[in-house]
Amino acid sequence: MEKTVLVVDDQIGIRLLLEEVIQQEGYKVEVAVNGKEALDKVQNNQPDMMMLDYKLPIIDGPNLVKQLEEQNRMIPTIIMSGLPDKAEVEMKKFASVKKIIGKPFQLNDIRILVHDLLG
Repeated sequence: MEKTVLVVDDQIGIRLLLEEVIQQEGYKVEVAVNGKEALDKVQNNQPDMMMLDYKLPIIDGPNLVKQLEEQNRMIPTIIMSGLPDKAEVEMKKFASVKKIIGKPFQLNDIRILVHDLLG
């Protein structure tokens, strides 16, 4: 069965770039522009992995992960942030957060992370 990655970022360029790279690796990609949309998508169809921007409108990254974990939805998550040190401190308390990467990131790093979590 094809594995699905949910990409959540409010910047269209990042969403499109990640969607293309992850699809090239053979995975299905869903996208969301904010945490609320991501939460709705997860309720309907839980992805195998999530690439989540730390700072989002409506529901931000930390609150989205918190809500999902409270519902026992443990989705392996990579947090993307322009402030990775700040994100690291806040996100290390969540079991589903597997990695925090800084923006801008290297596409090859994304390929490796996705394969490590889904492969």
